[in-house]
Amino acid sequence: MTLGRNARAALKWVCYTLVLLLLFGLQSSPGLLSIGGVKPVLIIPAAISVALFENEAGSGAFGLAAGLLWDLSAAKLFGFYGMVLMICCVCVALLSMYFVKVNWSNALLLTAAAGFLCTIWNFVFYYLIWGYEDVWYCLLRLLLVLLYTVALSVPVYLLIRLISVRFNPVVRA
Repeated sequence: MTLGRNARAALKWVCYTLVLLLLFGLQSSPGLLSIGGVKPVLIIPAAISVALFENEAGSGAFGLAAGLLWDLSAAKLFGFYGMVLMICCVCVALLSMYFVKVNWSNALLLTAAAGFLCTIWNFVFYYLIWGYEDVWYCLLRLLLVLLYTVALSVPVYLLIRLISVRFNPVVRA
């Protein structure tokens, strides 16, 4: 029995959401994936990878949901990362629709760009503006988190690509 177009789309988004929840669980588990106290933010590559394969509306909604999920565990102002990831995902979706070929290297670069934007946003509004001592050490730690996140973005991209290829009749990649 074959699934209809709407059922395939719903199942695809359910799979995306389950992957997001799994990655969020891995990201927020204490001690898991930690190297020297540095943990990756796996939500960023998941949201960017989904944005590479989906339209701007779906990508924006998924980016907002991913960012709000990240806000729950980040002890930041609620909506801080939701807003940034939503804008990044809409931009990535538009880029992949019109300008950028969808492949793992572009996923890596776009994840690095979105992660850098989140890192700088975090650094400026939570560290630099308040004039803390050793503020540059905080920036170094944030950049190490970004580097670790980017290093794990290719496996996340491949998992999202597998879901997209399975459920979409026509894939951009």
